[in-house]
Amino acid sequence: MGVLDKTGEYEFLNDLVRLDTLDALKRPLEDYLGRTFRSQTITIIRYSREGPPVTLQAYIPDTALSRLFAAEYHRIGYMLDPFCIMAFGPDEFTAHQLREIAPDRFETSEYHAHYYARTGLIDELGATLRLGADAALHLSLGRTRGNGRFRANEVKYFRQVSPIVLNRLRAVTHPPRRMPELHSAPDLIDRYQTIFGNGANALSRREAEIAALIVQGHSSRAAGLCLGISDQTVKVHRRNIYKKLRISSQNELFSLLVESMKGD
Repeated sequence: MGVLDKTGEYEFLNDLVRLDTLDALKRPLEDYLGRTFRSQTITIIRYSREGPPVTLQAYIPDTALSRLFAAEYHRIGYMLDPFCIMAFGPDEFTAHQLREIAPDRFETSEYHAHYYARTGLIDELGATLRLGADAALHLSLGRTRGNGRFRANEVKYFRQVSPIVLNRLRAVTHPPRRMPELHSAPDLIDRYQTIFGNGANALSRREAEIAALIVQGHSSRAAGLCLGISDQTVKVHRRNIYKKLRISSQNELFSLLVESMKGD
């Protein structure tokens, strides 16, 4: 295990205390976190229960990745992001390596194939801090292909420094103003419940919950554990979902989600 280079830690923590705007903090955050964790991406995002997230800072030097993030994450990516889902769980603060919280079949999911794999990311550290009941801050550090996964000592240090960073960011940021042209986006479950309107083929709330878990990459067993039901019950619901939606695969389930958002 390599030694973690914390050169400049004192100066960084001093900057966190001294600087009082997000613009002023951007450079110290990028310099220290990028160097210490050898991360290729650094993003700070404000999640909301009532609509798409707001990116407060995005350090993504790779042009293709930056364009993909800008085009896809706020439209659909966040709905399936394990860190966004974790942000509104029972804990006010969380800090994890992606593989600790990703669904058991995340790497074979349609979300991974159509979005995450295209980013070139192979690993991610993410921390979330709740801002009341309906919003949360998220700090993400990403590693791209060819740079290796985060080591255990890096994960440990991230858990130490990320709450300091997020609490300071909470102090210096304010909720973004609602722009008139934006509208509230339904969450993933609501999307599936209304995908075919209210007719005979409309999904029940439970079916929509299972559809959302399937498209995230959860197996029947994992979905059952999330919902407190047996995997056999999940499989029955899954067959009914596919029958109602006239589909036969997770790929088609994901495609329906994408189609439902084209008018947004």
